[in-house]
Amino acid sequence: EIATADHFNRLFEISVEQPLDHNNPNGSTFTQKVYLGHVDFDTSLAFETEGYSRDEHRTRDLARIFQMNQLTVEHRYFGSSKPNPLDWQYLTVWQAAMDHHRIVELFKDLYPGKWISSGSSKGGDAAIFHRRFFPEDVDATVAFVAPILFSDRDTRFLEYYNIVGDAQCRQKLKDYQRLMLQNLDEFPPLFQEYVDFVNSTYGTNITFSLDYKAIIYHSIREDFPFEFWSSETVGCENIPDETSSIQELFDHYVAVMDVFLFFSDYGVDFWTPWYYQSVTEIGNYAYDIAHLEDLTMDIPELFDLGISTNFNEPVMNDIDNWVRTTNVPMMLIYGEDDPWTHAAFTVTKSENVVKIVNPGTKHSTRIENLSQENYSLVRDKINGWILND
Repeated sequence: EIATADHFNRLFEISVEQPLDHNNPNGSTFTQKVYLGHVDFDTSLAFETEGYSRDEHRTRDLARIFQMNQLTVEHRYFGSSKPNPLDWQYLTVWQAAMDHHRIVELFKDLYPGKWISSGSSKGGDAAIFHRRFFPEDVDATVAFVAPILFSDRDTRFLEYYNIVGDAQCRQKLKDYQRLMLQNLDEFPPLFQEYVDFVNSTYGTNITFSLDYKAIIYHSIREDFPFEFWSSETVGCENIPDETSSIQELFDHYVAVMDVFLFFSDYGVDFWTPWYYQSVTEIGNYAYDIAHLEDLTMDIPELFDLGISTNFNEPVMNDIDNWVRTTNVPMMLIYGEDDPWTHAAFTVTKSENVVKIVNPGTKHSTRIENLSQENYSLVRDKINGWILND
């Protein structure tokens, strides 16, 4: 039991022993972290599926707004829910869904009321994936900003880069990418100064094993446009041009790219399981480097899992088909300005499956920053699910 928070009467951190391979329940196991926020045994429960690690309890939208119990599950292979050794073959959509199914089975007798599963981004995907395999485990699902991707480099995003914003802004962004690559050798010292400044200012000891030059080279080519359009603080007016100093070019780069989250030793450890999933089942966005081909350099890739991988296309095709045809109670909520919304699930007309694309919001879209119309719709729908006998 840990210190309680918000509206919960008691709060617990729980370790659940899970089979590494649910096809072999008597084989190797790992420990999965779960947080339980308890209100009352007869109260409805929000079943929160994390897509990544969860280092501490966090009260999510459903539990807070509707005063529900909350059961939060850290995703297998992330955080402290890692098997030892890391046998990557068991990090699959189906194995994770089995984790969630088993946890539902363990707790359902304690909490016999309505269950609503929920998650955001990759956690929202996890809620949908679990529901696909076990549609009767919960009474409804609310997934925030959850994309579906059909390859390790989903080419639908090539279209996105040609339509987002206006033509002038898109060209400024391309010109900025070229300026960064043309001055690539100038940035490693600035990178080191930035790391030293952050560590000294905040008393941290964040380390980088990846080469600074390689980080900037690959991220500017592959990830920077997506991160720019995802940003909620940086706009077209902030993009430096050829009159800008080297320092100004670099400052804009770190204002857009969270280099500590993505490329530090901590970041590499955090994201490696996601990277494996992205190249085997859940996919990633494509990137456009046609305008940078003349600036291609022989710089090694940043990540190497040390194993060969193949993308298993039928997995997401199956999920997509299920979402298009199901009639189980489910709500998919997106931000209109979020790049990931370009890969939003497609739903057919159903009184039970609701898709909302909220204007003016991005990847942080949640219930409390919806438009008034969408907020009312969501509250009414969820209240109906909770109260419906």
